[in-house]
Amino acid sequence: MGTLARIYTPAEAAAVSGIGIKAVHNAIDKRIVDTVPSTARRIGGVVRRALTGEDLLRLKLWYGVGATLPADRRYRLFEEIKAAPRAKTVRADDLLIVDVAEARKQLKARIVDLDEAEAAIGRVKGVMGGEPVFKGTRIPVRMITTMLAQGADEAEVLEG
Repeated sequence: MGTLARIYTPAEAAAVSGIGIKAVHNAIDKRIVDTVPSTARRIGGVVRRALTGEDLLRLKLWYGVGATLPADRRYRLFEEIKAAPRAKTVRADDLLIVDVAEARKQLKARIVDLDEAEAAIGRVKGVMGGEPVFKGTRIPVRMITTMLAQGADEAEVLEG
């Protein structure tokens, strides 16, 4: 995927993979995905439950084919992916072929979106008490997300 060196917090993994945050923590607790063994420093603190790009793929496929395959066959699918990491498709069982290339493509697009969002947000001591704001402004990210969660459209956000 080209992003294997980067680590992701569970919240980032949820956003990129399209899976709920509780499901991500559940997958970590059940060892469906492993966390990065050592703690890694990120802006804002230490990440203890960090995931790699391949973990994101595993999450997406684990929950994506969850209704189709029982757990033992999903594990076999991941072993097939490990055996052929560059394969575009992988045979999950006798009847099901999984398009791994499409899953990677979808994840890559979401990672680009996440990178763009992170590039637009900053924290500066002395600006809004260090709260995350849109770079070059004093507009807190929290305020915009709250407005959007309450159903505001783009015009209302811009007006606010």
